[in-house]
Amino acid sequence: MAKPEYEIQLSAIAEATYTRMHQEAQECIERGDHTNSKVTQFKMVEEALDRIIPHDPFLPERSLSGALSGIYRIKKGRMRICYVGNSTERVIRIVYISDTPRKHGDSNDPYRILTRWIKSGNHALLDRLGVSRPLRRTDRDASP
Repeated sequence: MAKPEYEIQLSAIAEATYTRMHQEAQECIERGDHTNSKVTQFKMVEEALDRIIPHDPFLPERSLSGALSGIYRIKKGRMRICYVGNSTERVIRIVYISDTPRKHGDSNDPYRILTRWIKSGNHALLDRLGVSRPLRRTDRDASP
């Protein structure tokens, strides 16, 4: 008997990005611009959330390291989706969706944003999911 799918949940930040991306893609579609990059990118997010992540969320190559250990990510094009999960409860919580180009060291670099979150000490989400807390290290230790 096959295991049930993982339940995908979005954090408030991830949901805001998802909603914005959906609205932008929908506006393009309503204008008849089905090939717009916003439509393509939203389709990539949908595929990642509906098929790729739930299929095998804890692949070792998706695991981040350093200060971000315990967090996983999938990347498609310039997009990054970062998540945590609990295999016992079969829940995946999308922590962050980044749809901007990644520039290492930039203040909007998704890994830098996540590292700041980890260093903030606010681990209620990780605790709720039963995920081990990542070690607190320096920014240079947070390598994707």
